[in-house]
Amino acid sequence: MIPQAILHVFDSFQSAFNIFGIAWEYCHRPTYDPDAFLSPSELSNASLHTTVDNHASETASIPSPLWPFQMMLVWRLMKWVLTGSKVKSEAEVTDLVSNVITAKDFRTEDLQGFNAHTEMKWFYASEKSLHADHTFHKDGWTEASIPIEIPTRDRNPCGNGQTFTIPSFFYHKLTMVIEAAFSSHSSKYFHLMPFWCIWQSPITGKEQRLFDELYTSDAWIRAHDEVQKQRCNDGCTLEWVIAGLMFWSDATHLTQFAHASAWPVYLFFGN
Repeated sequence: MIPQAILHVFDSFQSAFNIFGIAWEYCHRPTYDPDAFLSPSELSNASLHTTVDNHASETASIPSPLWPFQMMLVWRLMKWVLTGSKVKSEAEVTDLVSNVITAKDFRTEDLQGFNAHTEMKWFYASEKSLHADHTFHKDGWTEASIPIEIPTRDRNPCGNGQTFTIPSFFYHKLTMVIEAAFSSHSSKYFHLMPFWCIWQSPITGKEQRLFDELYTSDAWIRAHDEVQKQRCNDGCTLEWVIAGLMFWSDATHLTQFAHASAWPVYLFFGN
């Protein structure tokens, strides 16, 4: 039998050191840099206020803000936060301003006649109208009954306890969640190619390894390398990458004034 050897080609690549003295070193050359899609506003929380002369007449008609806020718009927003429902968190309000009000495509005229109840009805109706094979339909909730074994004082020769069934257990299929996440618009920010993060001292020139995100860890780099070594028999020409799944769970109160709670399992993508 003629021995066979598999040749693995490493197209390694190292970026230049930036102004912070940080460089990225890849075992496999990346096809794109997800950080290139980031805008300066997403990298800094500093607010830039500019004054335009031709808008002076418009701003003159705006009433003075009430203490202690600097602008009338901020006062209106904080009034909305502090009145009505008490379930509005500070993080949610900040997200409303950052991703809605100050968005580049935000136009007040688009909200003429807006009604949240009507929009929610349209949203639920649209979700039900999706085809069964649609990506965002398949990642919906699935109901099942889960059998678990509970230890008891009685001896049980067949196992470690008595079997109980938990009805109405809702879950998402992981493969469907992954498909939906990678089909979304935000997936362009995913890091699909792991790398070593290196810092170079501006004084000594000595290089030092940095550990920050999951995709800069040795475990991710080794796993990615193992994936590249697998044999492809179906003629697929797409990139083979890793979806880093992070799970955690914590108790969540279901109502504001009662003691009912649940233990949902959360999933976060490490990419």
